[in-house]
Amino acid sequence: MTSRGLPMCVVSLVWVMTWLSSWSPGSYGAEHTVDRGARQKSVRTHTVSWSAIRTPTFLGGLAAAFSFYTLVSVVLTWLPSYFEVGLGYSRLEAGTMFGFPSLVALVAPFGTSYLGDRLMTRGVSSRIHRGIIPGAGLLICGLSMVCLPVIGIPGAVVAVGYGLGKMVFPLLNAAVSEICPKEQLAGTLGVFLAVMSSGGIVGPYLAGRIVDTVDSPGAGYALAFQVLGAVAIIGAITALLTVNPPRDAQRVLAGRSGA
Repeated sequence: MTSRGLPMCVVSLVWVMTWLSSWSPGSYGAEHTVDRGARQKSVRTHTVSWSAIRTPTFLGGLAAAFSFYTLVSVVLTWLPSYFEVGLGYSRLEAGTMFGFPSLVALVAPFGTSYLGDRLMTRGVSSRIHRGIIPGAGLLICGLSMVCLPVIGIPGAVVAVGYGLGKMVFPLLNAAVSEICPKEQLAGTLGVFLAVMSSGGIVGPYLAGRIVDTVDSPGAGYALAFQVLGAVAIIGAITALLTVNPPRDAQRVLAGRSGA
């Protein structure tokens, strides 16, 4: 085991022991079901065909989340090298600048989730806080990446763009959870997250191919971020046009097997 792996192993072990000693079943656990037969009847009555969940909200949200995950994987892999090789910063400066996006991304999901809850309690349509807001955040993120090579403060640009883009994860997950029956929520989110996460394979490979085909590594990094920023813009526009949980929840409801 490497010196880096040991601290992670210790932290993981502490977390597992803490979880095992403190966890408790949630409100959807089987022990909260009084009548198993009624439960099974409910499942039969309130499930839909999987194709019925393949709504514009699901597909548009998936396009946005996939495009951002692709960009995230490249930011985590190539951004320090771009700061150092492409923009001429020292290794220490590049490492420090790389920390800014992570700090913003740490705060952004909590802030956007809190904002979404506040809007929901005020009766604002979930199309706004689960479709328009994450789509707009991803759009700004994509634009910041496209403009990154020509802006003199790359650390701030990436931090703001990355942080705003990060809101697509909690908000689009919530949008998808709104459109499907709770009995199929685990399977639906499992497919959503699996396809989204495949962007982590596509992004670094695509960026590496771009860097290899350009004469200068610095120019290659810049072009890779611009290309993936453009992909994020496409995903953002798709989400803005298609993600509408209230509308698609009604569509799925109309397709229930017991309706």
